[in-house]
Amino acid sequence: MYILATAVCLLGFASTQTVTKLTSCLTKEKNLRMDCKYELTAATPVPTCTYTQENSVVGSTDPAKSPDPTFKNRGVVVITENITTCRLTLTGFSDDKPKNFTCTIKQKETVSKTSTVEKKLLLECSAWSEHGSMLMLIVTSLVLLLQAKWL
Repeated sequence: MYILATAVCLLGFASTQTVTKLTSCLTKEKNLRMDCKYELTAATPVPTCTYTQENSVVGSTDPAKSPDPTFKNRGVVVITENITTCRLTLTGFSDDKPKNFTCTIKQKETVSKTSTVEKKLLLECSAWSEHGSMLMLIVTSLVLLLQAKWL
């Protein structure tokens, strides 16, 4: 019985590595910025992140992966925010047709997520676009709390 209870508890704390969100926007300079948010299974080793477009490497934090000549010196990839976000900044992003970009995170496992990006449909990057949903949640919660107080 104790073994079963221990197994259930341990399984409850087990987590898998996943890409939780892949977003894109245009910087003020009209460059593409993509943020790939992910969850890790452990703190080490530090993950690597690679962005590809139609199987061509755009940029990577893995020194063993060189960008395709099409993207050389145009794509910059960095891991930010306590190693849970991988950011691509791509200069010279054309608006001729939609393109599929894939973010691949490799740590103990390899996970990826793909998004279709069309320049004319992208919004400009801003603090609101990055943190707007959290701000909206806080404001809504405060309104509900104030209403409950007056009832």
